[in-house]
Amino acid sequence: MIAMSNARRKPPADYSAAVITDAAPDTARDAASAPVTLTDHLQTMQAYGARQHYRANDAIFNQGDSAGQVYKILDGTVRLCRHMRDGRRHILDFLLPGDVIGFVESPDQPASAEAVTDVSLIAFPRVCFDRLARENADARKQLLCHMSQNLQSAQQHLFVVSCQKAQERVASFLLRLADRLDVMNGDRMTMAMSRQDIADHLGLTIETISRSITALRSAGLLLIPNAHQVMIRDTAALRVLAAGG
Repeated sequence: MIAMSNARRKPPADYSAAVITDAAPDTARDAASAPVTLTDHLQTMQAYGARQHYRANDAIFNQGDSAGQVYKILDGTVRLCRHMRDGRRHILDFLLPGDVIGFVESPDQPASAEAVTDVSLIAFPRVCFDRLARENADARKQLLCHMSQNLQSAQQHLFVVSCQKAQERVASFLLRLADRLDVMNGDRMTMAMSRQDIADHLGLTIETISRSITALRSAGLLLIPNAHQVMIRDTAALRVLAAGG
């Protein structure tokens, strides 16, 4: 179920009032407050966004839906996936708080976005992003950087699923998740996704995921406090394993 805020969304035609121009700031205070990251630029568009809430396993958008909105995740975890007609699926990536989804160079969404947990996000009209990119060189650079990072992540994931063995894939997944969550060696890492989700992301079976995690725990690389948490005990050794060493 989608719960949208009661705040009235301003028409896109008025968006120009919120666009940050390329003109030099008149004061040092203006320079200090000027947007420098994509998140900063999104802050200037808050009046055009609608807060939405989803329950676990709700669809945020489906493959083939119009790509008319861009979403920033505030809380929760989202899986980006594609489904086959026979029921098979591949999870392209997991999105975390702060991530932006739905910004694609296509009139339709190439994949589905589903809530792994309860999710809160802000939906922005795509026209706002298009106008921001046209009128602000710095914002355009940040958007291109965002798309470039997504491409690099997709290329790395393609390498993982096409070249690595099962334990290497699991090691790579855990290391990347720890980096994204800023979890240090020896800290507990909460994993919102199920083992079936991880299996569908890494191109493995759930049984293989379970065996791989058990093997990593037996080798002293992981500690499993409970069903939803993992502790990386030896990050360096896990990186060596992920690299094929």
